Amino acid sequence: MKRINSSMFMQWVIFIPLLLPLAIVSGAFDGIKRVIAQASADIIENEVVS
Repeated sequence: MKRINSSMFMQWVIFIPLLLPLAIVSGAFDGIKRVIAQASADIIENEVVS
């Protein structure tokens, strides 16, 4: 059976609570930016066609 590396385990325990919320927030902001960009592109396209 493989021995657990305690220092690597402690790094995960310390940094996951810090990195996970950052990743979620940055992903949400990226998604919001994409939605706004697509919506504005659709609005501009509809105004040009009309």
